Amino acid sequence: MAPIPEDELAQAVRRGYVAAVRWLGNDAEAQEAAQEAARRAWAARDRYDPSRPFYGWYYRILKNLCLNERARRATRARFRPDSVPPAPAADALVGRQAREQALQRAIEGLAAPQREVLELRHFQDLSYAEIADALGVPEGTVMSRLFRARAALRAALAQHPEFAPAGGPHG
Repeated sequence: MAPIPEDELAQAVRRGYVAAVRWLGNDAEAQEAAQEAARRAWAARDRYDPSRPFYGWYYRILKNLCLNERARRATRARFRPDSVPPAPAADALVGRQAREQALQRAIEGLAAPQREVLELRHFQDLSYAEIADALGVPEGTVMSRLFRARAALRAALAQHPEFAPAGGPHG
């Protein structure tokens, strides 16, 4: 049975929580998902290859868990037509919250592979090598996806006045 270093498991849960919040949008559910992924990783430790980074293996378990939860939510929502999402608070439309919402919408508008690599690099601060391992793709693919993701994000944000450059053509 492959040993899983306890310090790496604890660190993976902390890092994984950040990813889970982005996927699930809820702190409590993200914390639960990160813990459940750790439990599943521990239960499947005989399949862990210690010659590979632990986080990439844990990340794939967590990602599958979160994507399954999102699919369950979508199924439940389809069968509850009376459920209406809550209206955003009025102050969410101004200032910093407006910028955050515009950024979140722009990120959500990216193709899934681009969104994932952008989130791993900028929200989890993984290196290209760590991202390549977590996604099971070559580093060159990570770099090209990240380049395209940043370009698409810049283009999407250019449409929002909150992100207009200071001293631009109208300022």
